[in-house]
Amino acid sequence: MPIPSISQIVAFLQTGKHNAITAREIAEHFNISDGGVEVAIRDVIRGAIGNGELIGSTNQGFFLIADESDYLEYIRSLESRRDEIGNRINHLTNNWTNRRQ
Repeated sequence: MPIPSISQIVAFLQTGKHNAITAREIAEHFNISDGGVEVAIRDVIRGAIGNGELIGSTNQGFFLIADESDYLEYIRSLESRRDEIGNRINHLTNNWTNRRQ
C-alpha cells in the first residue's frame, strides 16, 4: 500500500500528547512496511502542518495538539532542537576554520 495521504494520517492520529502514535504504528495501521517508511511518514506530517494541521510529536510518536499546553511544549521542543543544531553548526564551522592542514 502506498504512503497514506495527509487526510488519512490526520484521521488516524489521536488528540493529545499522551495519545501519541509512532511511525511504526502508523505503518502497521496502513499495512505498509515500516522499513524506511518513517521518513516518508514524517514528510506527510510536515506537509499536513504546512497545510494548517496542528500536529506535534514527542519521542513517543505523533499526535494532534489538544490545547495550549501541548502546543507550548512542542514549540519549546522544536526551539531546543533548533538551538542544538545551531550549536553544532557553530562547532563545525569553528572546527573547519581551525583545522590543521
